[in-house]
Amino acid sequence: MKLSRLSLVLALGATIAAASIAAVPASTPVLGASSALARVGGRPPPFTLPAATGGPSRDEFRMADHLGQHPVVILFWATWCVPCQQELPFYQSLYERYRDRGLRIVGISMDDARTVMRAGPAARRLGVTFDVVTDLDTRITTQINPRRSAPFSIWVDRDGRIVWEREGFAPAEQQAISEGVARLVGQ
Repeated sequence: MKLSRLSLVLALGATIAAASIAAVPASTPVLGASSALARVGGRPPPFTLPAATGGPSRDEFRMADHLGQHPVVILFWATWCVPCQQELPFYQSLYERYRDRGLRIVGISMDDARTVMRAGPAARRLGVTFDVVTDLDTRITTQINPRRSAPFSIWVDRDGRIVWEREGFAPAEQQAISEGVARLVGQ
């Protein structure tokens, strides 16, 4: 008897769930679904973000200055993110290798108002010399990293198209990333 009641409750729940999913029009965003404006094959927005205080760069970063001209790697990171502390120095080595071939890298700190003042000094401690900026209002993060993942990387080719995006970082991926960035810059 208990089994049949449980089966009935489960069947009823599944029917209600299926009906409510079917009732959502295809153009309606589903709660929790990615609403990113740019994905692989698309273009990132031509954003402008301020340099992180105490960081390696002093001027704001304007994506529009690079779209269609330079390959760009966008790295979303945060001071509290342990894998980011491994990823940033690795990308710094790629920046040093390929900056003369036009590679630009921008690290977008996702730190909030409580920790944002740590972003610039943290980047400098990690040996970063590429642009490090902040996105306190999360406008850009929301557009191209809607899950707010850290680390999250996006590669943009010389034509201004996103050719790769990746959530996470592991040292075991370094060879594949190195080869990918070499292709990105056209070597």
